[in-house]
Amino acid sequence: MKSILLIGGSNIDYIGTSDLHLIKKQSNIGKVSVHFGGVLRNTCENLTRLGNSCTFITAIGNDVYGIKMKDFMEKMGIKLVIPSTLFSSSTNIVINDCDHIMNVGVCDDRIINDISLDFIKTNSSLIKEFKYLVIDANLKEEVIDYIFSEFKEQKIICAGISKNKIVKFKNYLNKIFLLKCNILEAQTLIDFDLVDQDLVGGLLARGIKNVVVSNSSHDIYYGTDNRDIGKVMVEEIKEYESTTGCGAALLSGVIDNLLLGNSLKESVIFGNKLASLTLNCIGGTCEEIAQFAHK
Repeated sequence: MKSILLIGGSNIDYIGTSDLHLIKKQSNIGKVSVHFGGVLRNTCENLTRLGNSCTFITAIGNDVYGIKMKDFMEKMGIKLVIPSTLFSSSTNIVINDCDHIMNVGVCDDRIINDISLDFIKTNSSLIKEFKYLVIDANLKEEVIDYIFSEFKEQKIICAGISKNKIVKFKNYLNKIFLLKCNILEAQTLIDFDLVDQDLVGGLLARGIKNVVVSNSSHDIYYGTDNRDIGKVMVEEIKEYESTTGCGAALLSGVIDNLLLGNSLKESVIFGNKLASLTLNCIGGTCEEIAQFAHK
């Protein structure tokens, strides 16, 4: 069992999927469901299902779904460290077209600012107990700066979240142990003209130790600081429930296998397997991941 600390966002996901092709500026008939979500929260749940011990510094409100989400994670054995707040839990609204691909999303994550610099400083002794630290780009810039400045002994793993948020990592690329992002996020960091191996190589040249770049249903490219650059082929899946949570599943598998001592290629292959499972689930996580738990 590996012990991992994660610092980042948790969401309540409202996922709506249209029965027919979306028509703009009118109500579309479809199905709406509510799930616990957030890239790092999903990653934390997945890592726990795989048999890891997770401590999660996150922000969750005292609203009905927030209370349910806290109770759900604590029953899984996740140790939560949560600041006091006056905000409701972060809410993410996802609208899928009839092909189950996200058309648009809106996220109200103002509560993330309650993970303040003072709150992180208060918990610095706890953070230093962990060798592996996973953070996302939802965090405030001053918090990210403090983490990279103060916790130099930790191996820091970063999740990109979005092209607008990943730029917060730009000044710290040479301090990142593992960066998982999608192609648009990666291009935002360095060069919009780069793709595939060249894009991964460009990130490695800036000092990142391990890079994983996904591209929706296309192949996943990866690379290490010893210039081992390659790709893992992604099998086309024509029928699935939702793409929500696939990025977190990929990240979870990569982290889990890297911490077991496997190569980055082996870790990406495993992460891709978890992402494929998650495609068959409506929410952001898939209980079937538990079948791969450490014996």
